[in-house]
Amino acid sequence: MEATAEHDGPGAKRRDVLAHLRAHRGHVIHVVDPFKVEVAEAVQKARAVTAAGMPALLLASTDYEDFETHMPAYLNAVRAATDIPTILHFPPIPGRGFPVVPEAESMMLPALLGSDDPYYVWKSLLETYALGNGVPPAPQPLLSAALTFGRDDRSYARMGTRPVAQDEQSVLAYAQRARQFGFDMVYLYSRNEQVTTRTCELFREVLAPEQLLFASGGVRTPEQVDAYLQAGADYVIFAGALETPDWRAALDRLCSAGQLQRRALSLT
Repeated sequence: MEATAEHDGPGAKRRDVLAHLRAHRGHVIHVVDPFKVEVAEAVQKARAVTAAGMPALLLASTDYEDFETHMPAYLNAVRAATDIPTILHFPPIPGRGFPVVPEAESMMLPALLGSDDPYYVWKSLLETYALGNGVPPAPQPLLSAALTFGRDDRSYARMGTRPVAQDEQSVLAYAQRARQFGFDMVYLYSRNEQVTTRTCELFREVLAPEQLLFASGGVRTPEQVDAYLQAGADYVIFAGALETPDWRAALDRLCSAGQLQRRALSLT
């Protein structure tokens, strides 16, 4: 396991999380919802995914309240249980920008390219920095293009996000836009359906080599993991698969994916 760089305290050096992710492609990454999962369980899961060889852990939620009160202690407990990067992934709130915990190593700053509201496409990023939330010692920003596929009333009600059609013309148009604007990564998500492997293939064909591709939504089996990795996804993201009493068995199943094992061995 990679040693954690010293990154606590003013002026301390942090590890480059983006470079870390680029160097460890071909893995699954688990998402813990801090507003759904109790902190004791999150700590257990942080230890388990670290032992499984995952290169990072996402702390994310679409809906949240009392972020400033809840998250610092929650994050510190998780960070104490693992030496892999902790990455925040939360939507912004108008007037407040993206929520930040300075002790986190990194945070995704998504541009919701399919949103009807320009705030969620780009204005939220400017607001975050205008409020001083994005300046050091803030977590390292990861600029991402976020796209939703399939009907998602919850995301539309929260952020005006319309689903992207998965025909080749629509997918290529968004892929070209993501490359043109030079995002660090592209996050493909479907809450109620599936991102197709062809969508992943088209994005990978268009994106620059250094741009990371994430596939997420409804991932439950090692076969799904393999299919996305073989289609060009750099990371396959899952949350609900471990939101079950037998989550350790579910984790073992997902980590049995052939692609994951082969790429993990190549890094040892």
